[in-house]
Amino acid sequence: MTPAERVRRLVESGSVAPGEGERLLAAMRAAPPRSRLAALVDPFDRFGGGTAALLGAAVAVASVAVSRLGVRFDGLLDLHVDRASVPALHVAIADQIAGWLLPAVSFWLFARVFGKHVRLLDFVGMTGLARLPILVAALVLLPITPPAAEITAEPSASLLAIALIGLVFVVANVTLLYTGFRNASGLTGAKLVGGFIGLVVVVEALSKIALSLLL
Repeated sequence: MTPAERVRRLVESGSVAPGEGERLLAAMRAAPPRSRLAALVDPFDRFGGGTAALLGAAVAVASVAVSRLGVRFDGLLDLHVDRASVPALHVAIADQIAGWLLPAVSFWLFARVFGKHVRLLDFVGMTGLARLPILVAALVLLPITPPAAEITAEPSASLLAIALIGLVFVVANVTLLYTGFRNASGLTGAKLVGGFIGLVVVVEALSKIALSLLL
């Protein structure tokens, strides 16, 4: 949910007095507009849970479509390109369940430990929208990645370029995951940072386990 929605929800629950809520909302309206870079790093201030969830669903559908070209999104952070090996449709769908919906539920359950006012919809939105850099990475890497049979262990300029491009998009993916988790959970300090790092490690492993069970 957006910060304004969060304030209104806290007022409705009685956690924040109506007068204080109005002052917070007025301060948000008076705040200077954010830079374009800040909006890219943290789009969740603009998009509430429902909008982000719809965008995440669009990313998931597009990812399944792109998989028909020889791409697997098999994990929370994983992307593998092999134009000679197109995954079956049920495999591509399972990849989205393991890489999008499973992480959303896992992040939500962790946040629920510290607060009852968090919404699953917000976590579905933030994990789905955070996968956009992975989808873009697939589109960028598809035309420049050689077939798996032609890849050797010897370093080359093309392989270095592919690795650097992949790294840039992984950083973008993790950044969006973090800002989305912060927004959806409302956590701060060690609970936010430590919880996020631990969740990324655990959920990545869980996504691999889920895929092995589903497939």
